[in-house]
Amino acid sequence: MRTLLRVLLVVVLGAAAAYPNDTFVALGAGGLVPVKANQIVMQSEELLISTHQISIQYVFANPTDKDIVATVAFPLPELAGGDVENEPLSLPSEADLNFVQFAVEDEGKAVPVRVEYRAYAQGREITSRLRAAGLAPNVLLEPLNASLLKVPESNRRDLEKAELIVPSEFNPPLHSVGSHGWWATWSMRVQYYWTQRFPAHSTMKLTQRYKPIVGGSYIVGSDDGRNSVRPYCGGPDVPFQIAETKKRHHSETTDGIALLERTIDYILTTANNWNGPIRDFHLTVSLDSPEDILLTCTPGLHRTAPMRYELTRQNFHPSSELKLLILQVQK
Repeated sequence: MRTLLRVLLVVVLGAAAAYPNDTFVALGAGGLVPVKANQIVMQSEELLISTHQISIQYVFANPTDKDIVATVAFPLPELAGGDVENEPLSLPSEADLNFVQFAVEDEGKAVPVRVEYRAYAQGREITSRLRAAGLAPNVLLEPLNASLLKVPESNRRDLEKAELIVPSEFNPPLHSVGSHGWWATWSMRVQYYWTQRFPAHSTMKLTQRYKPIVGGSYIVGSDDGRNSVRPYCGGPDVPFQIAETKKRHHSETTDGIALLERTIDYILTTANNWNGPIRDFHLTVSLDSPEDILLTCTPGLHRTAPMRYELTRQNFHPSSELKLLILQVQK
C-alpha cells in the first residue's frame, strides 16, 4: 500500500489543517489534500452527537450527466502526544490504529476504509524523520511504546535528545513496556479515506459512525466553574446552575470532584467544499442525564427534551466549528 501511495503522490503539500467533516481529497506528496467538489451537492446532513458516539447521515446529489468517482476523506482533529499523556482524554481505544472505530456505509453497505496518519512538530511534518528512525508516527501510548521497543537503542537516544520522545512512569503500567516508557511530543493527524461513486442524476445516502475523543477536566470543591464555561459562552446563570447541581448531590463544600467537564469538537466548515450550502442541516446533541449542563457558542441550539438539544438550518454555510462542553455529575 505504501509503495502504491508513493507512486501516486506527486504534488507537494504544506502543513495540512485538521478538519473532520467529509471532503473530497486528492493524493499529494504530503498526504491527502482537500479539493473543492464543484459538482456534488450536499442535500442534507443529519448529525447526532453524544459522548459515546457520533453518527452522520448525508444525502448527496450528482446533477451531472456522468458518474463521479473520487477519493473522499474524513480527517480527525489533531491529537497531541502531550495531551494523550497529561490530559484527561477519553480515548475509545488506546491501542488500535482505528482508535475511534470509524465506519462508513454507502446505502447501507459497509465501505472499505483506509487510514493515513502523519506527525507534526512545531508546524513542520516529521513523519519521514520518525519512519527513518524506525518509529511509526502514532502518539497513542501502547502502539508508540511497542514501536519504540523495536527501535535500536541509539535511535531512541537520538529521539530523546531531540525531545521527540520523553521518558515517563506509567500507573497503571502499559502492556507493551510496563511502568517505564515514553510519550510523544509531536501531534498526530489522522485521515480515513475511501473511493466513493456518485451516480449521475441521482442521490445517494452515506452514513458514518465513530466514537468521539472526549476531553475535559473537573470542577472541584468551591469552584463555581466560571472560568471553565467562559470559552463556551456560558452566561451569568451557569455558576448558579452548577451550585444547585452540587447542592442536590451534597458536594458544594467538599474538596472532591463535583462535576466532570466533557468537551467534544466537531469541524463543520469543510462542508463548504461541496457545491453550495448544506440544503438541510439538522444537529442533535444527546445527553446522558437530565442534570447534564450543555454549553456552546453555536447559536440556535436549543433544548427540545430533558436530554436532547437540536438545531435546524436550511441553506447552511458553516462559518465556525462546533465546540461543546457538557458538565456531568460524577457518579
